[in-house]
Amino acid sequence: MTIKDILLHLDSYPEPTPDALVEQAIWWARYLRADVTALNVDIQIPVHSNRIADYLIGLTEMARGEEERSRAQGRAVLSLAADRALAANVALTPQTVRGGLYDLADLVVRAGRTHDLTIVPLTGKYDDQQSVARAVVFGSGRPSLILGQSAVDEAATGCGHAVIAWDGGACAARALGDALPLLTQAARVTVVIVADDKPSVGSDLSGDIVRHMRAHGVEPSVRTLSRQGRSAGAVIEAYVREAGADLLVMGAYGHSRAREFVLGGATEHILGAPPCAVLMAHA
Repeated sequence: MTIKDILLHLDSYPEPTPDALVEQAIWWARYLRADVTALNVDIQIPVHSNRIADYLIGLTEMARGEEERSRAQGRAVLSLAADRALAANVALTPQTVRGGLYDLADLVVRAGRTHDLTIVPLTGKYDDQQSVARAVVFGSGRPSLILGQSAVDEAATGCGHAVIAWDGGACAARALGDALPLLTQAARVTVVIVADDKPSVGSDLSGDIVRHMRAHGVEPSVRTLSRQGRSAGAVIEAYVREAGADLLVMGAYGHSRAREFVLGGATEHILGAPPCAVLMAHA
């Protein structure tokens, strides 16, 4: 798949997407030679109150003030993205839609279904962007590139070293296929196998993926790692940080239970604090 059409979600409430994450997202668009639609949701806050509550605490006025804050921050972050895109020679189309705070994830998911890739910057562990990222990964039907603040702070901008977390499963295969446009441009690619994570996972998994990647002009190295009492997510994160990787490619494992996502261990671990840019896909 060629990535030519990127959706970038820019948050405006309660805090806007940080400048460094906007710059990182534009860098990836330039790296992929893709056009960008920068989506901002103008947050609407419904007020269910009465005249007494308004008189005592000004609830309606407070809500309207927060809505104006969202609008102002949304305009500012879209303007920043447009400036950075112009400097990077990236075609960017700003888009603002109105929606309730609890509709945010659904709005981004629907928009992501008609783009090749959705970039979701995470602004903090307890920010609602975590919910947006989960919803996009599992609901858009397209790959997602998750950018964490620590990745921007700690890693140099670029894609010199890409790491593939491989267990031979359908989700990992989907992520591998979606990531090929990035992997073929990376200076170095490493396939990481956590051999004792699942009964079906072993070092013999490496032969087929190496053959497949060579067919696409990629010559990967293979690292087989042992859990040694750690979770698979912790093992992958430790290797990515130790290797100074710029991109992690992995399948997203999870299912829905009573409208709540129940994620696989490695998926939850990496989404909690991405060690670098993470391309995730769900089969």
